[in-house]
Amino acid sequence: MNLRSNTRFFPIFLAVVMLLVTVGEASAQRRGGSPQRAAAPQHDEKIDISVMYGHMWGGNIETWNGNRFRLGTAPSWQIALDIPMGPATWVELSYDHQDGKLDWDERGQPIRTLSDMSVNYWQIGMVRGVPRGNVVPYGTFALGVTYYNPSESSFTIPEDSNNPADTYYLDSATKFSMSLGVGVKAFFGEAQRIGVRASFRTMPTFYNTGAGLWFGSGGAGVSVSGYAIWQWEVAAGLTIKMG
Repeated sequence: MNLRSNTRFFPIFLAVVMLLVTVGEASAQRRGGSPQRAAAPQHDEKIDISVMYGHMWGGNIETWNGNRFRLGTAPSWQIALDIPMGPATWVELSYDHQDGKLDWDERGQPIRTLSDMSVNYWQIGMVRGVPRGNVVPYGTFALGVTYYNPSESSFTIPEDSNNPADTYYLDSATKFSMSLGVGVKAFFGEAQRIGVRASFRTMPTFYNTGAGLWFGSGGAGVSVSGYAIWQWEVAAGLTIKMG
């Protein structure tokens, strides 16, 4: 995936974040105080649930001969449950879903689509915010698994003048993954029960990963090797406090 072709999403995301911060600061000032001096908002005391829609891109898998499988750019959606653990700190349970395409990128040949591909992330992690009135910029880190599910079971690359015909078999796979991101929540009204949320995350999934433990006269150590399938997501939506 050519990452430069997707840089248009970054200005959109930054514009949304700046708008939310501006609205939140103006709302706090109308209530009679600066956002820095405002009391801790109610979101520290309640579970909130967020539903977001966005776009996910990236995801290349190298083959032994230098060709690539590529996960096509496609819309995505996320649902997240945030459980408060302290001031502006949540444990987050999240599910992300993308319905995209699996493409074949062979050197010197046009890119061809092989199969529909759904990508599913189940993760648990921590969200840490910095409250500014009713606006909370935050960072997040999570661990979990990614489930890939192609719609086709196999495909064949036709024979040409340089290569014989070759058949690849596709199967669903579950792999360890993590995510790292930044975002913002902004709640509105006196009760601050409903708000909006925007986020940007990078989401590597570890493929063919191995680890080893070694001992010797010079000490001991651990080595880890493998390959990561990197995807990125920008998303925005609603967040609602429960209870």
